[in-house]
Amino acid sequence: MNTIETAVFLSAAWFVHVGLAASPPANATLPVSRLERWWVSVSNPPPRFGTRDFFAYALEAAAAGQPAERIETALANAARKQDRTPNSPTYGNFAWYWEDEKPVDRNCVEFSMQRATLLWMYFQERLSPRARELLLTIFRYAAEGIRRHRVSPSYTNIYLKKAWNCIAMGESLGIPDLAEEGRRMLRTWIEHTWTNGVSEYLSPTYYAVDMENLGLIARHSRDPNTRVAAQAGLEFLWTEVAAHWFDPAGRLGGPHSRDYDYLRGISGLNHWAACAGWPSAESTGERSWFDNACWAPPPDSALALRQRTPRMVRGRWSSQPGHTIAQWVGRRIALGTTGAAYPDSMDKVAVVLFPGEKRPTVSFLMDARLDPYGKNRYVTGGGHLKAFHVFPFLASVQRGPYALLVASTANPNAFRLSGTNLTCLMSHWVLPADLPLWIGERPQPVGPDPRIVLPSPDTAIFVRDGDAAMAVRFLWGTGDDSSVEIVRDGRDWNAQRLSWVHSRRPPAGVHAIATEIRVSEGLSDDAFEEFRKRFVFQKPNVTIQGSRVTIESADSASPIRLVADIERCERIQLDGAESWAADALLAVDGKELGRPILERVLGKP
Repeated sequence: MNTIETAVFLSAAWFVHVGLAASPPANATLPVSRLERWWVSVSNPPPRFGTRDFFAYALEAAAAGQPAERIETALANAARKQDRTPNSPTYGNFAWYWEDEKPVDRNCVEFSMQRATLLWMYFQERLSPRARELLLTIFRYAAEGIRRHRVSPSYTNIYLKKAWNCIAMGESLGIPDLAEEGRRMLRTWIEHTWTNGVSEYLSPTYYAVDMENLGLIARHSRDPNTRVAAQAGLEFLWTEVAAHWFDPAGRLGGPHSRDYDYLRGISGLNHWAACAGWPSAESTGERSWFDNACWAPPPDSALALRQRTPRMVRGRWSSQPGHTIAQWVGRRIALGTTGAAYPDSMDKVAVVLFPGEKRPTVSFLMDARLDPYGKNRYVTGGGHLKAFHVFPFLASVQRGPYALLVASTANPNAFRLSGTNLTCLMSHWVLPADLPLWIGERPQPVGPDPRIVLPSPDTAIFVRDGDAAMAVRFLWGTGDDSSVEIVRDGRDWNAQRLSWVHSRRPPAGVHAIATEIRVSEGLSDDAFEEFRKRFVFQKPNVTIQGSRVTIESADSASPIRLVADIERCERIQLDGAESWAADALLAVDGKELGRPILERVLGKP
């Protein structure tokens, strides 16, 4: 018996919850009223209508028994957006939007075929002869488009989507080599994850996509070994999500690699959490046929993991130095950091969560467009609308509920990945506006003044919610006309900001910032007063030698030392994390949870 076959038996108990291979999903369909509204756009597409939505509509319409001619129209419109020009570099792929003349974002073929294969697998009999012909022709070209679409396993969501497409198309259309390519990809991703962790780490958007595709493989592949491999990937993801989930806010905590929601970090993962019965912000509860087709619940161990507080979670998102994940999760507050910026400029590198599903996340970012809340989106690569912040060099170290962080614009891509219309340079801590705020040791009432300039750049700021509190301050920074201020310009979103102003003009030269953050809970009024005093007076020692910044914490209970070169982008010394942190792939309170899950498939000792 080989290692994959052995894994079938090792995973059998959890597999019962996932479902049998190639079994039709439960007969859940979208409301007719929603399908009718959708049909209006499918039949007469507006300029920004997405090609993948033709296939999504066709699948849901077929599942709901909608008229066959509507499905045929959807497939005919999708076919119009497919590149069938010989020798074209995007041959077989699709234009993303109806208004696009040709493919730009090559991921479109993966998004489109994800549902197209399910349409073929389960609803062939509901298609008109013309629709079947259209779909088979689309598949013929798309198979080549998928083969030509080169994707790295570090591009997690698209890599897993391609793996599903290869497996599903290969198995259902009789293309053995394509199916085998998908199976190899799945194993490659598991091996990559065993070494690196999930590269698109803790993304509220893309973890939902990852779960979709692993769920589809686990539910619908005809190969039992492939299903088991997908189950292992799902169990790893659910375990990581459970470790970082913060129940009081109904969302994923910790730093995030790619997050479209600057303020709250709410996205597709919240839907899956709600399906699992977890506290989850903004979930409608509506489930489509597709949702049921890829649904795989979390393992039973996830509940106990979520409820364990306080807990210290450690992980990593690549094998490179600094590419680490840390989060301390308390009963009513959580603090998470990463040791390096994710090269996308949509990440959250430091996060604090208070209770409340509608409350903004506390987060740190460097900003060159005066867009601290991510509300000004513009057309980026692939024609999509996104809001980007600065992509800095980053160094951080966290021990329990305390962290130090240094960021610098010396990264060669700091502004190239920050979008256009650069107007300034600021470092922000985004804060909720509905919680009591203290400046130093004095409470600051919510008044009419939208801007408060702090008396000293390193003034401590405190935010409190019941018995939970956070303390934050800038320790040091650079700037042409530096000032530190609290600005209440996000009242429409219940947000405000603590901002270090490096420059009120378009950024030039290298600028840097150093900051510290501490959280605590179980604080009575007297304990909160003591918490404030200790933070105010126990200021870390900051030493600047040329471009080298050294920060040493003053609190003997959390001894931390951070040394970084802000111009050479070097992390020279990071001391203070737990002894087990360096080897953690996905560990909680010193116990490695991630590798044993994947080793069941990989057969590693």
